[in-house]
Amino acid sequence: MMPVGSPAIGDDFVDREQDIKQILATLRKDNVLLAAPRRFGKTSIMRKLEKELFGNGNVVIFLDVESVYSPQRFLSEIIMELTEFEEFSEKSSFLSKIKIICKLFQDSIEEIEVPAIFKAKLRSSVEESLKEGWIDKSDALFRIINTSNVNIYFIFDEFPIAIKNMNTVDAEMFLSWFRGLRQTCRNVRFIVGGSVSIERVLRNVGGTNVINDFKVIRVNGFERDVALQIVKNVFGEEDWEYTPLLGNKILDCVGESYIPYFVGIMLSAVVDEQITTGKDVDNDLIESVYNARLLGSKCKHYFDPYFDRLKIFYHEMDVKAAKAILGRVSTTEDYPIELAFDAFQKETGSHDYEHFLDLISDLENDFYIENKDGQLNFYSKILKDWWRIFHGKI
Repeated sequence: MMPVGSPAIGDDFVDREQDIKQILATLRKDNVLLAAPRRFGKTSIMRKLEKELFGNGNVVIFLDVESVYSPQRFLSEIIMELTEFEEFSEKSSFLSKIKIICKLFQDSIEEIEVPAIFKAKLRSSVEESLKEGWIDKSDALFRIINTSNVNIYFIFDEFPIAIKNMNTVDAEMFLSWFRGLRQTCRNVRFIVGGSVSIERVLRNVGGTNVINDFKVIRVNGFERDVALQIVKNVFGEEDWEYTPLLGNKILDCVGESYIPYFVGIMLSAVVDEQITTGKDVDNDLIESVYNARLLGSKCKHYFDPYFDRLKIFYHEMDVKAAKAILGRVSTTEDYPIELAFDAFQKETGSHDYEHFLDLISDLENDFYIENKDGQLNFYSKILKDWWRIFHGKI
């Protein structure tokens, strides 16, 4: 059974061969921005890239920066990870140089018998030292990296949330510094990803020009043949009789795009239903699982975050409008964008069409909807069905 809600690694990692090839080819010349909401497989791809890039003298640093709240914390996390690579650290005398750059007193962070305590003291001392002059110290840090003749790949997961966590002044300074860094470091590449629209985060901190040098790669759902193979594999694991008709029935319920998370929870629900009832897996059972279990209260917790995250990540004025628009789009096909603007005006009291288009763009970038020639539709069939049942508006 493919994992539900956690990164797929090792043998659980499925498909994505073309995504990996595209990203590796892009990294020869450019940095990469991976765009995908939570549960689309973004982190799994990042972990696969970490494994693919490591070796042959390369250093790969993977950081989940969702809890980072300042440039100083961001840089201290990078420093601590680099100290873990003995080959790089010893070759460049990295740790001793960092102590000098950050003006750390030797007797305050001497390496002692308990490595965990040493690392904790070092992390705290580095972050504290970066509170003053972090840009100069960070530049000095990357000069060490730039003269090390070691290729370093930094993979930052949930990068937009880290920027959102910073105050506006810090975020603007950090993004400006980060852009300059990318233009000067010859042996460093960055892969950043996020489960929220970075364009929305950046509107208040300098605009999207600070990241326009990244190559944007969207992480989409599985191709149908890959999703079918996953379904077939689960049938084999559960010792059920598989037929293409049943495989297609499951995927028709989930609908395009075949998002890994939604395929996983559908299959998990089928397994639970079969174990509970002891019935054979057939069309009737699959239909019942989808309508009664997956779209019912038992599985509501799987989908609630897609509703709740609007309040967390969208501006207060936009939340009501976004919910109203999505409620209407969930009840029909090809919802006209003009009607969506009507809903926006009603909910916000604003007639700012540019602001409205920014909201539509955010909903697209967060993979809620697609806008094709002024017609709005949900990106995912299963999310549309759930939204219609619990939050639909006519």
